Amino acid sequence: MSVPPVQTSPPADKGAALMPDGTVAIAQAVLPVWGRQLDVIHTQLNQGISELTQALVRIHELSEGLALLAREPSDVGAGSLASLSPELQVQVDHALSGLQIGDRLSQMLTVVRSDMQRLIDRMPLLGNDGLHHAEEWLEELRSRYTTPEQHEVHGTEAGPADARGIDFF
Repeated sequence: MSVPPVQTSPPADKGAALMPDGTVAIAQAVLPVWGRQLDVIHTQLNQGISELTQALVRIHELSEGLALLAREPSDVGAGSLASLSPELQVQVDHALSGLQIGDRLSQMLTVVRSDMQRLIDRMPLLGNDGLHHAEEWLEELRSRYTTPEQHEVHGTEAGPADARGIDFF
């Protein structure tokens, strides 16, 4: 007697039959948007870490130079100190910008995470007109974006002004 093979995953053409309501249409529309959002978050996180690291290394170098100037006679050190001050300010600004990325990414992750929970909460309630629900879903998701990057990967042009530079929240 032979045992029939165990099927570990449903055939591709029957996957939608497992959920005949709007869940499949919404998942097919929303999951790629979430994936693109997470890709942007990952890229920006790496850029922010790099910017912050470079700025902190340069600030450390400048602080060593300041320590050496402190040992110089006051008339020599004052002129050199004045020349280091603008570069130190630029590097501090870069470091702050690198730190600010954490706030931006937190906002972006909050939107994606809350939308995931919304899908989980609404799955049992989804009806048969999934395409209509998917379009509404994407529009509601877009309405909660807080950064230009989110609008860009969603494929919309409307959104907040470019937020490059330092904003304190």
